[in-house]
Amino acid sequence: MSLHISNKSDLAIRSDGEPAGPRMGATDRSWSSSFSTEPTVNLTLLRYWTAIRRHVWRIAIFVVVTFLCAGVVLLRLPREYEGTSVIRLDPSLQVDVVGNQAGNPNQASIVVLLATDEKEIVSPAVVTPTILKLGLWKSPADGSSATVPFSLVARITSRIKVSQVRGTYLLNVSYRSTSPRQAAAMANALAEQFIEHEYETRNSALVSLSQYMREQIKELGEHMNESQIALNAFERENNVVNPDSASSLLTQQLSSLQQELGQEQSKQRVLEANLALAKEGTLDALLVSDRGKVLDPLLGAQQQAQLELGALSSKYGPGNYLYQQDQRKVAHISNAVREAQQHVTAQIEAQARAEAVQVRLTAQQLAEVTAQIDQFNSKGVQFQILKHKADSDKKIYDDLVERVDAADVSVGYHSTALRIVDPARPNPVPVYPRVKLTLMFALLLAGTLGVVGAVAASGMDRTLRDPKAVSSALGIELLGSLPEVRNDAELKSLMAPSGAQQDKIRTPFAESLLGLRSTLLLGASDVPLRALAVISSQPEEGKTTIATNLAASFAALGMRTVLVDGDLRRPQVHRVLGVSNRLGLSSVLQDQATLNEALLPGPTDRLSILTAGPLSVRGGELIAGRIGVVVEELKSQFDIIVIDTPPMLGFADGLSIASAADACLLVVRAGRTPRESVQLVIDQLRQVRAPVAGIVLNGVTSEMSHLYYYYGHGYHSYYSRKDKDHEASSDPSARTI
Repeated sequence: MSLHISNKSDLAIRSDGEPAGPRMGATDRSWSSSFSTEPTVNLTLLRYWTAIRRHVWRIAIFVVVTFLCAGVVLLRLPREYEGTSVIRLDPSLQVDVVGNQAGNPNQASIVVLLATDEKEIVSPAVVTPTILKLGLWKSPADGSSATVPFSLVARITSRIKVSQVRGTYLLNVSYRSTSPRQAAAMANALAEQFIEHEYETRNSALVSLSQYMREQIKELGEHMNESQIALNAFERENNVVNPDSASSLLTQQLSSLQQELGQEQSKQRVLEANLALAKEGTLDALLVSDRGKVLDPLLGAQQQAQLELGALSSKYGPGNYLYQQDQRKVAHISNAVREAQQHVTAQIEAQARAEAVQVRLTAQQLAEVTAQIDQFNSKGVQFQILKHKADSDKKIYDDLVERVDAADVSVGYHSTALRIVDPARPNPVPVYPRVKLTLMFALLLAGTLGVVGAVAASGMDRTLRDPKAVSSALGIELLGSLPEVRNDAELKSLMAPSGAQQDKIRTPFAESLLGLRSTLLLGASDVPLRALAVISSQPEEGKTTIATNLAASFAALGMRTVLVDGDLRRPQVHRVLGVSNRLGLSSVLQDQATLNEALLPGPTDRLSILTAGPLSVRGGELIAGRIGVVVEELKSQFDIIVIDTPPMLGFADGLSIASAADACLLVVRAGRTPRESVQLVIDQLRQVRAPVAGIVLNGVTSEMSHLYYYYGHGYHSYYSRKDKDHEASSDPSARTI
């Protein structure tokens, strides 16, 4: 009969009960790359979550303690109550220091005004009178200090809060005190004192300004009289009564003279043209001029006479009496034409001379009028300056008198721009401390600090805890992890006799070891697993316990197994199994006994024990020199060899045994072994080319990995349910639900 278990390799059990051993498929004896893990996850977040789970109870205790301490502190703190008085500010009714309204202010000025009022309320000028009004400070009887101490003013001011209600003209004046009545009274007193302070400062400014303006009125009145006297004197001296009317008359006269001068100059040009034509001496030139028309009758008579003379000449001849008479008539008319031509020319010349004189006189008169206008304008400017000065002085004087009268009226006037619209009332509900809000904040802060502290502690922890982080941290595959066990009976459950083994195997530790055994046997490697060295970096990591239980699990599978104690300095196998250590590995290495003489039967079938034997100071030299020979001799007798080694760091024995073995199983104590120590062991194994099958994480708790819930409540509940199902199936009256 044979049984085959196949998973990348076959584990065959022959019909005679002897295991044929695993067949593995790797060519480089490398075990670190033979086992695939689950898909890659976000190790950073997983590490954070693992750290929080590991410290969850510490975080809870820290949160509870912080919550209780905060509650105690809050209970011991005195209760403070707040009174709030509401003041309305009406910018449209703001009155300046002379009683005139400020008009419609813009939004920027309103914001500045509200900010100014906020600062003014908390100023000592308002706080100090309020303290005195409420009797919060009394002057000492000895009169050593007559003013309110600055420390008291500062303490009262620190309890005042002034805030603007957004989008309104309202100011909230709040005060905190241990007494609700005192808080309300102080808030109302501050609001009233602020309004009173505004009234007093405004009145004080009005009185001071009124006195100053009265003094200025006297000086301004004198300046006004001097200006008026100077204006009157200028009017008398320059006969300037109505400068606008006089300027208008002179302007009209100037315009008339300019028009007249233009006309005269036009006439003069016409006469000069006629004179030029007349002086040419020709009758035709004279006839072209305007005055040539007076010669037309004479010229007509001359032409008629010449026509008649021509007619008589042709009829009677030149000797005729009539011809001669007409000839004399023509001569007489010609003389008259010449005399008329000369007379017209003389007239034109005389008229031209007269017109030139007229133009000169008109131009002279125009120049005189222009000079008068310039002189008048100069005087008018001086007059306007004097008049403007006199009018300005009078206007300023009248305005100042009006403002003084308004200031006198404004004194004692209470403006309604500031008024209390909602006085403070005692509020029985304290505003400090805010117990619920503070406790919630303390709870949130404590939880945050606890989580941050847990993550920080996990970051500073250089040990290996989470099985998922082993491969990424060291680059070596994790073959398995074992839960923490504190019960000796559970640790030895796999080494129980065959009859009792079925009952003892129901432990999470035993199940984990059986899983580790399957991983080792079914791992892919071409080199048969015949010699397994169980190593660790430091003592007390559970290496001996794992080695003994692994050997027992191999034997339980039907494989001829030998457990070798390779720690010749501090052997533990014989103590764990309760066997003799008189002969052992050291005896074989020193040829003091044969291998068969040193082998001892184990607690279970097919398991043999080779203890360390007597202690020897030459243990390191013995291991290094002959461990390979012993391992080969054991391979000829057994299917698998499990070797318990001394710690790797500080001793050379472990490296020699690891080099002689087919594979090394590195045991790491979860939460105890430093990561640097494990990495140093891995580096040493790689230097001597020792094959590393992988790492087993020992002592893992549910705090380190949530996957180990099964090994606690889940595992036992499964077996309890299995037992109940078995009892129900054996009871004929039981029904399956």
